[in-house]
Amino acid sequence: MTPQTPGAAHTLVLVRHSKASHDAPTDLERPLTPRGVDLADALARKVSSRVPEVQTLLVSPAARTRQTALPLADYYPQAAFVVEPAIYHAGIERILALIRALDETTRAGVVVGHEPTISALAYALHDADDDELARQVSFGLPTATACVLEVPVPWAVLGARSAHLYDVLSARR
Repeated sequence: MTPQTPGAAHTLVLVRHSKASHDAPTDLERPLTPRGVDLADALARKVSSRVPEVQTLLVSPAARTRQTALPLADYYPQAAFVVEPAIYHAGIERILALIRALDETTRAGVVVGHEPTISALAYALHDADDDELARQVSFGLPTATACVLEVPVPWAVLGARSAHLYDVLSARR
């Protein structure tokens, strides 16, 4: 497990939202399906068993991502829940800027967003491109999946190949 003590590595969890309905007036308003709600709960349980403490949840404003993040917020009631429009509207560089702005006292942060951005960011940050996890995320992530990375550098200097992807968690299908 990633150490979460002062001065130790940070943990970054990148989450693709759970299964969403296509029946909504706009893409931003697409809610989770009933199955998606169950998968979001299952994924939150898995993430919380792997990452015991989170200080910040950065969440896209889309309904499906906010609904995916709610069970995570239940497991991490002390975490700041921040809805960030850039996670929906921008690419990996803007999301990386949000992560770099995290306070150094934040030992673990979660970003709940969309494909293909979440897998592209995990792949770009990972310090290897020839292992099984790198190959897995390079093909994209299914809904209700989380990439867990160890970040041994300060948030402010997080960049390409400066973290280590050590787990990919997916809700049971």
